[in-house]
Amino acid sequence: MATSNTVAFRPDVEEIITEAFERCGLDPQTQTGDRAVSARRSLNLLFSEWANRGINYWAVEQQTLTLINGQATYTLPVGTIDILDAVVRDSSGTDTSDQIINRVSISDYNQLPNKTSPGKPSQYMLDKQYTPIAYFWQVPNRTTYSMVYWAIRQLEDVTASNQDADIPYRWNECICAGLASKMSLKFANEKFQILNEMYER
Repeated sequence: MATSNTVAFRPDVEEIITEAFERCGLDPQTQTGDRAVSARRSLNLLFSEWANRGINYWAVEQQTLTLINGQATYTLPVGTIDILDAVVRDSSGTDTSDQIINRVSISDYNQLPNKTSPGKPSQYMLDKQYTPIAYFWQVPNRTTYSMVYWAIRQLEDVTASNQDADIPYRWNECICAGLASKMSLKFANEKFQILNEMYER
C-alpha cells in the first residue's frame, strides 16, 4: 500500500478545539459559541504557560536593534519575552565585526558609577516590563553600532477558530492534550485528572 507522499497535516484552531472537546467526552456539534470563545481563551493561556515553562525554540528569532549615538535605553518590540544571546555589530569601514556584549543583572547595572560613559557598548541590562527595555553601557558613541540578538518572542494570539496555531507539527499532540486538560477543568471535571496527566506526560 502506498503512503500519501504528503507532510501537510496541520490542524487549525477549530480542529484543535474539536479534538479537545472529544477528549473531554463533549459532543463538539452541541457546543455553544461561548464555549468556543472559552476554548480560544484557554489556548492563549496555554501559550502563556509554555512561555513560563521554558524556551519555545520555534519562537526564537534573530533581531537587529540599531543603536543611536548618545542613547542608552531602547524599547524592544512588543512580544519580546527574553534575549538568549547578543553581539554588538560595528559596521564602520569596509568590514563588519561582531563583539560579545554581556548581559548584566539589574543590580550590576544599578551599581555602575557612571551610566552615561560614552563608548562601544559591552554590557546591557534587560528590564522585562510589559514592553521590555534594554539599557546599554557604555552609551553608544557613534552611529555604526547595532545589537544583533536572538530573541524569544511571544506566540501569536489565537483570535479566531479558522486560524492556524503558532506551533510546529511536533507540538500538535501537546496543544490538543493541553487544551483538553484546561477544558475538562471547566466542563468535564471528572476527566481532569487523567487528561491533565496525559498533557503533562
